[in-house]
Amino acid sequence: MPCGYNSPEAAELRVFLIRLNGRQMRHKQAFSNPALLAGLWVFLAMSKIMAAYSQEELEALKATARQFLGNVV
Repeated sequence: MPCGYNSPEAAELRVFLIRLNGRQMRHKQAFSNPALLAGLWVFLAMSKIMAAYSQEELEALKATARQFLGNVV
């Protein structure tokens, strides 16, 4: 395993990606490679969206989504 995989920064990134992935994890399993990749995919998509739209545009889209979905958004 390359150096740095067990660093505090890597652990923080793993936790972040697991929270984004939207998959259920086994109770005693901290992470899996497919779950990390799913979280990374969400993070990359989110990063592209945040670069493409202003804060005001995102808030307007959120308001429109709330009209259809309620307070879930």
